[in-house]
Amino acid sequence: MKRIYLIAFLVLLQFQLFAQGLTVTGTVSDAGDKLGIPGVTVLEKGTSNGVTTNFDGKFTLKVTKSDAELMFSFIGYETQFIAVKGQKVINVQLKSADQKLSEVVVLGYGSVKSREAVVGSVEQVKSDELLKHSNAQSVDQMLEGQVAGVYLESDDGNPNSPVRVRIRGNNSLPDLGDNITASSEPLYILDGVPLIDALNPNIDDKRGGAGDEQIVINPLALINPEDIESVSILKDASAAAIYGANAANGVVIITTKKGVKGKTRVSLSHKTLLSSPINKIQYLNTDQYVELASEWYRNSTNYTEDRIAEEIGRTDVYTNWRDLTLQNSVSHQTNLSISGGSDKVTYRLSLGYKDNETTTKGNDSESITSRLSLDAELAKGIRLSYSGGITSFKSHKYAAFATYAFKPNIPIYDENGDYTKVEFYANPLADLDQNINESDKFYTNNSLRLDIKLSKNIKSESMFGLDYTNTKQFTFYSKENGRGDDDGGKIKETRKENNNWVTYTQLVYNGEYKNHSFGATAGIQLKHEESSSTTAYETNLLTEKIKVLGLAPEDEYSKVRSSESEDATRSYYGRFNYDFKKRYFLSVNYRSDASSYFGGDQQVENFASVGGSWTISKENFWKENDIINFLKLKASYGKLGNAKVGSFSARGLYSYGISSSYNGKIIATPYAAANEDLGWQTTWKFNVGLTAKILKKLNFEAEYYNNKTKDGILSLNVSPETGWNNISVNTADFTNSGFEFTLKASNINLGPVKWTSNFNIGFNENKLDKLSAYADQFTSGNAALIVGESTSLIMGNRYAGVNPNNGNPMWYTKDGVITEDYSVLSNNSNSQKTIIGKRSPDFSGGFSNSFGYKGFNLNFMISYEYGADKMMPYPARDMEKEKNLDIYNKSINLLDRWQNPGDITDIPRLAKDVSFNQNSSRYLFDQTNIALKSVSLNYNFPKHICERVKLANVSVGVNVSNVYTWYKDDSKSGRNGLAEYRYPFPQSRTFAFQLKLGI
Repeated sequence: MKRIYLIAFLVLLQFQLFAQGLTVTGTVSDAGDKLGIPGVTVLEKGTSNGVTTNFDGKFTLKVTKSDAELMFSFIGYETQFIAVKGQKVINVQLKSADQKLSEVVVLGYGSVKSREAVVGSVEQVKSDELLKHSNAQSVDQMLEGQVAGVYLESDDGNPNSPVRVRIRGNNSLPDLGDNITASSEPLYILDGVPLIDALNPNIDDKRGGAGDEQIVINPLALINPEDIESVSILKDASAAAIYGANAANGVVIITTKKGVKGKTRVSLSHKTLLSSPINKIQYLNTDQYVELASEWYRNSTNYTEDRIAEEIGRTDVYTNWRDLTLQNSVSHQTNLSISGGSDKVTYRLSLGYKDNETTTKGNDSESITSRLSLDAELAKGIRLSYSGGITSFKSHKYAAFATYAFKPNIPIYDENGDYTKVEFYANPLADLDQNINESDKFYTNNSLRLDIKLSKNIKSESMFGLDYTNTKQFTFYSKENGRGDDDGGKIKETRKENNNWVTYTQLVYNGEYKNHSFGATAGIQLKHEESSSTTAYETNLLTEKIKVLGLAPEDEYSKVRSSESEDATRSYYGRFNYDFKKRYFLSVNYRSDASSYFGGDQQVENFASVGGSWTISKENFWKENDIINFLKLKASYGKLGNAKVGSFSARGLYSYGISSSYNGKIIATPYAAANEDLGWQTTWKFNVGLTAKILKKLNFEAEYYNNKTKDGILSLNVSPETGWNNISVNTADFTNSGFEFTLKASNINLGPVKWTSNFNIGFNENKLDKLSAYADQFTSGNAALIVGESTSLIMGNRYAGVNPNNGNPMWYTKDGVITEDYSVLSNNSNSQKTIIGKRSPDFSGGFSNSFGYKGFNLNFMISYEYGADKMMPYPARDMEKEKNLDIYNKSINLLDRWQNPGDITDIPRLAKDVSFNQNSSRYLFDQTNIALKSVSLNYNFPKHICERVKLANVSVGVNVSNVYTWYKDDSKSGRNGLAEYRYPFPQSRTFAFQLKLGI
């Protein structure tokens, strides 16, 4: 018996030694074209022992166990497991996976579903798609052209400023000057925590300072894009209704990267960005300015030529103020991440540093980010997860575009070598050198989640989240230049805090019975938002050597103002999901919100949705074919809300300050009247869609939506006799409807080249259905609400050109009569304005492509829009104003001005008495454009080269962003047009060079 045991032991030992020394080789190829696949992961299951295939799909791996099982995996293919069983050669053919249908989609409140099971309109963009097509500072800017129905537009072009994101059109009334409306921005959720809406009327407060000194930072710029795993866009009621309040504009769910079980992985990347200014506005040089200014004085005064020459000034100096404030910039981004874990605990820690130098001097920023993700199983069935980040963000602002138009014949320095003083404003170089306008932000976003499995089918989930921002903005204007000389020097300091917390607890049930699957969620959420702001400023400073508050000689030179707001929301919500044979899907959502935004009986509102889908291709009558491989029909309908109107819109506001006094005492004065009947702005959304997979490579989606917004909120001016300035009311109904189409191609083989593509287009029509407070029309500035028209109208007077006989500008009255008399238009103001354009496009979209060849990847992204109009920013309009050439330099376009009777031009004569109509269509452009947003080329080094330098992976890449934009309203040769005038902040083209290392 002992001999038998000994023999058995020796046999097993021999087999074990044989297996430990077994080297397996083979080739991994595509099951379709039989070509080798480079980069496939070949991993011994249950270990970290693995390799990746080379350019030809070949691999060599030494296994460690006698019962080893190899896993072959690659993006876009089905994973295969093959037992070794003593084989020395293993050749594998991987089948193409239906990646679109099998991908996991992140939905609200921790819900994760396969694409096939999603009933609502949801589009998810992965991190690699965001990063490879953009060098943008924030994730929202990276979405441009990625998703059908998502339209982005920047107000000023500053890379750090908030951008306006519209999901299926404007779901609130437009900005109407001082008339506050509800925000149209989507609800942003980061790891379960709602983010601050920088464009919310309650947050976007510009009171107390000039617009060019305000520093408004995009909250999403405080989140490192390298930490983001995916972004889910929830567009219809079925997907977004569980968020109820503030979900009417759509929901953007941002999920950060988490740790993965396995050995510790270290990733290090560095990017250097070289930027140069493009589309630079062209101004008059000294010779041109002297010529036009002389003409202006002759047409405007009876001055002699000597007096004109004296007024104009020097002719031997040419100062290009624009180029003095522009530069070729160099920026750097460095990121480090460490991740790994065991069966019980996973972790990921990241650190990021970014210094962003813009092509406009004085507008640089610097940020340090960190993020930690922990997931731990505390006991069987009990899991604790934490995700949190901290950001320090410092930025500077210099409104160079407001100073470009200084006269070109003003020298930089005077005869004493000091900066030349300029009336009204600061010498641009003095402004950069002597003044300060900076902002310091501390930002943190945290979520702590506890999941407890109560039974086989039921678990509880609880989350507490915090989103906190502390901002200090410091402004100093020296008395040595035009910014501060009238005030004897000025210091202003503003401190703001935004503190938002949210917590929810929910029960989740998932179960199956035969061919039936059930899911249910029921929860309660509490949310609290608090913000405060204090601003102190002083003038007539005793010294400028110490730049702190408290240096004014008397109290009369010191002023302080402050504001606070606070609101809370309590919510009950529930969701029910059902499917039969993975063929028929049903989703029902309900939510009840009670908000302090509203008063009286209007505080509580209920929201709900129902949606269903039918996978037609799984029916018995469906015959499998090679043309249409998958077909699904879906539809949804529901009600959502919007309460982004400011904390006290329904309560009434009083203003309390030194500007209001009675009998020598400070008093509170009425500002906004209370309205206990102010109710929720609600949107009823209908959506129907079709999803198909064609030829096993093409994923096609088509959707139609109709979103009807009821009781749109607008603050209206009221009669002074009431004692109030305005009152917020529910005053308008409007509709957004349209079609969306998306076509994605994956892993299409063009010989040895693999091609992936994404084409999307979204059509939207917006129409005002009802305007209760002002009959059928309300006009404010160059915006208006007119029943039956779009809510994004641009109002003004149609330009009729220049009278060739006398050089005067002409306009059409509302009745179509041509007039040179501007008083006809200005005296009747809004009554003479007509529709001259609209801000929203008829359609927009994107087209992205990736080509892979061995280790190389070539990518490019195109975005486009059609039908939107753009009114030139006011500084640009002022550059073409003929009547104040004695004060400022002007656009080179004025070289085409009218000079003699019979001249045919659209630029009036140069004279002080020429009327300036800032609402004229002369300053309106068709914004239709096609933009090549980015081109990038990356190379992943082969595995054997990486191993030689003891690295897991190495890649290098170059990306060019903002390559070229073609405008329908193209600029005339040598003249300024939409490309130059579109944004006040100068645009740039960026070349980015990146190195990534994996350890």
